[in-house]
Amino acid sequence: MRGALLDRDGVLLLMDEEALYKKALELSLHGAGLEKALAVLAQVVHQIHEAVRTLKVRTLEEEVLFWRGLVAQASRELHVPKERLLPLRYYHFLRKAPGAEALLRRLKAQGLKVGVLSNTLPSLRESLAHHGLDRYVDGFFASCTLGVAKPDPRAFQMALEGLGLPPQETLYLDDDPENVEAARRLGLRAEVYSPHQRAVGN
Repeated sequence: MRGALLDRDGVLLLMDEEALYKKALELSLHGAGLEKALAVLAQVVHQIHEAVRTLKVRTLEEEVLFWRGLVAQASRELHVPKERLLPLRYYHFLRKAPGAEALLRRLKAQGLKVGVLSNTLPSLRESLAHHGLDRYVDGFFASCTLGVAKPDPRAFQMALEGLGLPPQETLYLDDDPENVEAARRLGLRAEVYSPHQRAVGN
């Protein structure tokens, strides 16, 4: 084995529903109420998912403009000054998965080159840096930047080329069985992974 390719969501980071609820509670104090605040944040999350699904945000610069648009909309609906919302990013409402850092440390200790391949916005590196995980990663491959999303085989091929790794010498971990099957068809050693697993094969 020469390298490992990992998914982000469900493997390294998880949705932090408590943080999302606390932010909704804070925003509700401006007068819109908790139910409205939760609905607006849910709509923001939905629009982010749609942007990822359609690959419509291709660069970090485009992501900034996309975020400003979401902030303007939320600001109007919640009667909150835009300045209060602009510093936020979607990854502030993610949390480190159990064992994520230990997993990355173990892979690096084995001398493996490590990449993260995720169906997400261009700020993949920034999202992992926010949670202190970027230092273990050699390559960051976001679907929106690549212009193609998993389980499309081209996403895996582009990540492997970026890392300089052959598929047969690369471990792939993902919580989505469909992505794992796609990786296996390309020759990667792919496994469905749960954040609560502790052991990773050599």
